Amino acid sequence: MPTYRYRAVEAGSCETCAEGFETLQRLSEPALTACPDCQGAVRRVIGKPQNLVNRRWNTKKMLSDGNLKRLGFKKLVKEGDGKYRDVLAD
Repeated sequence: MPTYRYRAVEAGSCETCAEGFETLQRLSEPALTACPDCQGAVRRVIGKPQNLVNRRWNTKKMLSDGNLKRLGFKKLVKEGDGKYRDVLAD
């Protein structure tokens, strides 16, 4: 389910909708029209998408030989003539 951000339409609203708030909604649900605290008019605000990638792990680290071996994967490298060698094998 996506997270949507809302902000007050008019000035003088409560602190919640004046600063903006986020809510988790299904795609099939209609957009909110009222603030959950003060019932003032709100509108959906378009913002940048959230970064869903865990910054701790990058592709280079994730595909490192040590990490692949730890997780039980095989890393096959082509040696030529249709032959492959498992470089992670003990």
